[in-house]
Amino acid sequence: MNQAQVVQALYDLSVALLLGMAAVGSGVGDGLVMSKYVEGVARQPEARGSIFATALIGVAFVEAFPVIALAFGIIILFTKGVL
Repeated sequence: MNQAQVVQALYDLSVALLLGMAAVGSGVGDGLVMSKYVEGVARQPEARGSIFATALIGVAFVEAFPVIALAFGIIILFTKGVL
């Protein structure tokens, strides 16, 4: 195994870790947002609509993170780490 293959393997590993951590973080974030939504509706059922809209905005922000991580992963993978 020469040095170029080792470097490429490290880039591949870094992309895999980046995407894996983004997926785990997104799952945890979605769970937290929706659990707080359920708590809010349980405490104040008449405000369900406004709480739901706020929860959807929160989920959208949480889901933006793995999309950005995917873009960085593709850049790292196909440019061999040259940013």
